[in-house]
Parts: sequence; structure tokens; C-alpha cells
Amino acid sequence: MRADVDPFETELASVSDGVGDAGSPTDIERVVLQDGSSVVIRPLAAGDEAAIDSWFAGLAAETRYARFFAFLEQLNHRTQSELARVDHFNYEAIAAVAPDGSTIGVARYLRIGEPTSAEVAVAVADAWRRRSIASMLLERVATRARAGGIEQFIAICLATNHTVIRLLSRLGPTTVGPSDAGVVELRIDLKSTRPDRCAPEPASGGRRD
Repeated sequence: MRADVDPFETELASVSDGVGDAGSPTDIERVVLQDGSSVVIRPLAAGDEAAIDSWFAGLAAETRYARFFAFLEQLNHRTQSELARVDHFNYEAIAAVAPDGSTIGVARYLRIGEPTSAEVAVAVADAWRRRSIASMLLERVATRARAGGIEQFIAICLATNHTVIRLLSRLGPTTVGPSDAGVVELRIDLKSTRPDRCAPEPASGGRRD
């Protein structure tokens, strides 16, 4: 690659050329972060298992456990395929892509049970945390969920994962259920954008998104 070629322009062009299930080019955003670094935010293309592998590789053991409730060294093919299962209505995923083309964050929802409810989850590569990427991904996936008629997000997370609880509570009024074996269930009302103040705040010195 020539030194004067912007890697983001290459990323944007490669996605736009094969938009397909990834959505229209207007769904693809280049975002400059507060520290001056940049990422591309875009819908994940259906079946993009390579992006899932790239994202998973950037998650440290602790982050993998918080996301999957298991210390995974690699994803099995079934889980990999499920995470790459996207139709932009019942299954949605929004990804953040670094300048080198690696996927560094994914927020997704899966419509379950009643058509107005969906499970939601997010994880960002440890090297890219504390830059508000998780917040941006969750905001965009929530916007798509509302447009698709989803009125409630349900999330299962560790009771000690104050960062995710705080980020999810920003999406709407949130109810945090009692801890069961160290795990809590959150229910987020997407019909209102008013944040719920009852969600626990992260402990002092806790990790940010």
C-alpha cells in the first residue's frame, strides 16, 4: 500500500463495493475518537466469520469470560456461525473496524420470544477500550432495534460487570434483576430514551468502555 493511501478509504471502498447484506454505503461511518484515532462503524455483513475471528482475537481472557461466561481460547464453528448470523432485522450486528482492517468491537441483538424483545450484547477489543466505542456501537444497534419494532432489550451479564450495566442503562429505563450465581439480567425499555438512574455505577477505578 502506498504511504499516501488512507487505510480508511481502502476500508470504506472495500465495504461499499460489496455492500450486499452489510447495508447501504450511508450506513458506513468514519468516526474520529476523542484521542484523535479513527474507526469505521458499519453493519456486520451476514456470514462474515473472518470479522468475528478478528474481533475475538482482540479480546483478553477476562473480556472473553465477561462476554461468553467461559474462558475460551477459540470459538467453535457453531458459535462462530451464530455470531456471524445477521439479517439486519431479527439478527443485527454493528462492528467497529480499526485502520488495519481488524474488527475491534461488535454490538449485536437477537430477537427472541415476543417480536418486541431482543437480547443484546457488546464487547470491544482490550487495546481499544476507554474510547467510547462500546457506547457508539450500542447506540447504533439500539437505533436499528427501535426502527425494527423492538421495544425492550434483555441482557445477561456478570453482576460485577459495572461497565456494561452502566452503558446499557444509558439506552433507556433499566431494571437490574437480583444476582443469581454472580449473573444478573437487565431489561432496558427502548420506548423511552430517558436513562434509568437505578442501575449500579461502576466501582471506583473500574474499567470504562
